[in-house]
Amino acid sequence: MRVLIAEDQALLREGLARLFRDGGHEVVATLGDAEQLLATVERERPDLAVVDIRMPPTFTDEGARAALAIKDELPDVGVLVLSQHIETTHAVTLVAHRGFGYLLKDRVLEVDEFLATSERVAAGGSALDPVVVAHLVSPANDGPAERLSER
Repeated sequence: MRVLIAEDQALLREGLARLFRDGGHEVVATLGDAEQLLATVERERPDLAVVDIRMPPTFTDEGARAALAIKDELPDVGVLVLSQHIETTHAVTLVAHRGFGYLLKDRVLEVDEFLATSERVAAGGSALDPVVVAHLVSPANDGPAERLSER
């Protein structure tokens, strides 16, 4: 499997690259921001792009927007969002695509399971952390009814 990693934290980026290489995969590129992500995916044509949601320059949703652009432009490239944050705005659209996964960094506990999940996403499957799913399907908790007491 050919992998591209887009992660702004250098230690995590290099650690992921090492995990994939040790697992027998080829890391075709590592990026620290989302600015060149789509162009690099178009050039390298990886089987899987591992993308953080919050990346420079604003650390808001650059990675999520780049993931959506990848799936729109190159639907055969698997995209695995790996983040500390749950971002539902773009995730709702991304979930409809085949070859998409969304895992929370602090809930990945087994390297072998992570690599197997990555391979599944690259092959067109899906992988969603249950906490992400709960946020996607739960009703918004900011309406006026939420301020009412049980009584």
